[in-house]
Amino acid sequence: MNFILFIVAVFLFAIFGTFGFVIALLSLWTGGFKRYGRYFRNIALSIDQMGNVVCAPLFNVIMIRRWGYKFGNIDETISSVLGKNKKLGTLFLFGRLLDKLLNALDENHSINSIEVDP
Repeated sequence: MNFILFIVAVFLFAIFGTFGFVIALLSLWTGGFKRYGRYFRNIALSIDQMGNVVCAPLFNVIMIRRWGYKFGNIDETISSVLGKNKKLGTLFLFGRLLDKLLNALDENHSINSIEVDP
């Protein structure tokens, strides 16, 4: 049943997500880019959270030690998981490299991105 829900979700996103995004882009002409800044930020955040879930099996192998804080929480970003593992000292080389890249773009990015668990 979960696989069927996955297929339906991908199908609906492919149709409605495409049209919704095109409408948003067309609306830039009338509303201005500043008006849609939050819209694009929210999309980026959603993609980041989705990447945390979709890539969890891979990231848990190549970025962290077996006892590290795991990727895969649907409500958490990749950066948050990197930050938690940085604090724990459980990042592998690839995790440390990604952390350095993110920190070059935004100082202390992964540490500042840590989300508090409920």
